[in-house]
Amino acid sequence: MSASLKQKIAEVFDEPGCDKNQGKSEKERKKGCTKQLSPGAAAGGCAFDGAKIALQPIVDVAHLVHGPIACEGNSWDNRHSYSSGSTLYRTGFTTDINELDVIYGGEKRLFKSVREIIEKYDPPAVFVYQTCVTALIGDDIEAVCKRASEKFGKPVIPVNSPGFAGPKNLGNKLGGESVLDYVIGTQEPAYTTPHDIN
Repeated sequence: MSASLKQKIAEVFDEPGCDKNQGKSEKERKKGCTKQLSPGAAAGGCAFDGAKIALQPIVDVAHLVHGPIACEGNSWDNRHSYSSGSTLYRTGFTTDINELDVIYGGEKRLFKSVREIIEKYDPPAVFVYQTCVTALIGDDIEAVCKRASEKFGKPVIPVNSPGFAGPKNLGNKLGGESVLDYVIGTQEPAYTTPHDIN
């Protein structure tokens, strides 16, 4: 697991104000609720699945899974969102990495996939999900997303939540953290009203 992912998980679990942490010592409280479920006990899915579930309701963006096709195929069409317009969320995008990508790295394939999505569908943004395989081989999705954003002039948001990071609940949190880190506060709205917050 990368150092940045470990740090993000520690930040997400730093919840000193929650009920369970109130009865702990100061040292234990700083650890937060980091106890992970054992394999098989994380009923309902992995961290990747949780992040995808949390962000799938953003219906007008492209959701690109950087990993084997089975990761996207496992949850595609199982989760629905309501939309009064875009149906782009109904399209399953994956880099479908193969054995050669595992050996040589999948970053080039990821960049090409982002380019293809932008050229073909022109979404306002692309969310890129890290999976176990691409995290284990060391693909740096943050760097690829940053380069793609600069090249194509659209937000390309890394969602660093490989399945082995933990259970689905952690993935929900990591997905939300990606929105906080890379979306909220990055641009001013085209217009404002007197009723807007901030």
